Amino acid sequence: MKADRSLDQNEKSLQEMLFHSSDFKTSDFVAGHRHFRLFYFDTMIELTVVQEHIIRPLLGNSDVSVREAVSILEYSETDLITVASTAIVAGKTVVQIEGEAKFYVLGTELNKERAVNIPVNERVLRGSNQALIENLDTNLNLMRKQIASPDLVVKFYQLGRRSNTKVAVLYLRSLANENVLEEFERRIEGIDIDYVEAPGFIQEMIEDKKFSMFPKMLVTERPDRVKSYLMDGKIAILTDGSPNSLIIPVSFWAFFQTPDDYQTGWLFGSAFRFLRIFSFIIAMCLPGTYVALVTFDPRIVPFEIALTLQSTMQYIAMPPVLEAFAMLFILEILREATVRLPSSISNTIGVVGGIVIGTVVVEANLISNMMVIVVALTAIASFIIPSYEMSNAARILTYPFIVMASIFGLIGLVISFLLVITHLARLNTMGIPYFYSGISGDTVKDTWLRGPIRSLKKRPQESLAKDEIRISARRGGTE
Repeated sequence: MKADRSLDQNEKSLQEMLFHSSDFKTSDFVAGHRHFRLFYFDTMIELTVVQEHIIRPLLGNSDVSVREAVSILEYSETDLITVASTAIVAGKTVVQIEGEAKFYVLGTELNKERAVNIPVNERVLRGSNQALIENLDTNLNLMRKQIASPDLVVKFYQLGRRSNTKVAVLYLRSLANENVLEEFERRIEGIDIDYVEAPGFIQEMIEDKKFSMFPKMLVTERPDRVKSYLMDGKIAILTDGSPNSLIIPVSFWAFFQTPDDYQTGWLFGSAFRFLRIFSFIIAMCLPGTYVALVTFDPRIVPFEIALTLQSTMQYIAMPPVLEAFAMLFILEILREATVRLPSSISNTIGVVGGIVIGTVVVEANLISNMMVIVVALTAIASFIIPSYEMSNAARILTYPFIVMASIFGLIGLVISFLLVITHLARLNTMGIPYFYSGISGDTVKDTWLRGPIRSLKKRPQESLAKDEIRISARRGGTE
């Protein structure tokens, strides 16, 4: 719909397109022989910017063009009312001169945002203490400071038919694989959704194997971590309104890595990374292993331990499998309660609830002491996993492991474990094998191990970077 030369006619059209919203305002003034009218949402603009950088310059320069008079960098022109209405909704001020059938669109958005703070979910002992925030421009500023290179490409997308959520895609032009980029762009451009509330919406719309519980994209709130993945030739997705970034493509092993691994020596980094992977196996298998041992195969444990297990279960009415389900269910309730409650009382509720409930169920002979210990170890092991999504996968898999162990004993446990390994081997992310880099020659040094920096000569294989060489020659130090 084209603009009209009449201010009143355009105002009427905009009123109808914006459904007569109460915060839609107009403002008129005359400079020289020209009559100006401003259209804007007063809840979306910075009034001082409009006053100082639009109205005052136009009043003082009545004979020059709007472009020459105003001192606002974000400037565009349009003769379409639909474009003008979209700009008003985005917080811009639209200016029209009586007799001209076009609009001047000027950036005057009101930016209300919290300051850059420390990471909440990904804390480290050493390294940067900056975290992404909800404002996309601030996040891009942080990333530009992290990678001060023209090689960093930022592409914007508008997703959501009604929300028009702004999404930024970042990658390094000299490293990102063109086929992966092409496939990613095909998927993101094919998204047709009403609104995008969080990056999780995008994640579910473009990922492979939607019914798998294992995450195929890594979520991080740390700019330094986004930088390291971009340097590996991967793609980062930032969404306006979200303090998290999505990273693709990633392998299974990336979910056990933290920035701390590279701040300490490689021996410590490898040990802690191995501990996290081992904790993932514990979180997944420990309750099932306990159920299999006490139900089917108590003779394979040392005699003294078998006696202890038998004594703890002597007066327990429920079978071990129901004990395990009951305790894990109570643990999930406590976990959800501590997450949803205000932080000032969640810790108290968690500790008091855990101690009181644990003590009462043991004294009432509902749950054995050993089962309380097993479930507590399982919970602690799941907390060690750095990725919340991977921790959730381990928590959910605990239940089928218990069922299989209660039916087939240790054999059922082994079958379950092999099924999980087979499933992981069949997964892929953006068409790249999910499990591959953990067993290939060069990249195994930075998967379940963290090799010395000088040995990490090649980039991770799952990123398919154009330039796979990270370190070209050894220098300094001794072997």
